[in-house]
Amino acid sequence: MRSVLQLRARRSAWRGPATLAAATRGPATLAAATRGPAALALVALALASAVACQPTLEQQVGIVYGVDSPALGQVDSFELLAPDGRILTFDTTELRFRPEFPAAHLSEHQILSDPIEVTYRTDGDRRIVTQLDDA
Repeated sequence: MRSVLQLRARRSAWRGPATLAAATRGPATLAAATRGPAALALVALALASAVACQPTLEQQVGIVYGVDSPALGQVDSFELLAPDGRILTFDTTELRFRPEFPAAHLSEHQILSDPIEVTYRTDGDRRIVTQLDDA
């Protein structure tokens, strides 16, 4: 009965002497010998495209100016008064409110004029909130 290394060596013989020698040393060396510049280029391309597809997150601190709340415990959007005087509208329809910052907490910030920090991404002219925190 042939050993595993002999079978690997025989199966890899058609790939050339480098892979034949690697096959006799074990699977880790065989895998390293069969990788080439094309595999590295493919990995680099995959990483570059993954990074390019990540949305850029931005942050804004300000005071809650208005809250669009169609139902108790639900907020669809809110307006934030930025320190430079601009009023920015933020979309919260995709946000999963956390226990430490529930939807009703936005109204508390509006009443008390306590600032919040908004982390968001832009999609066209929409500012889509990804996280809310006390400032």
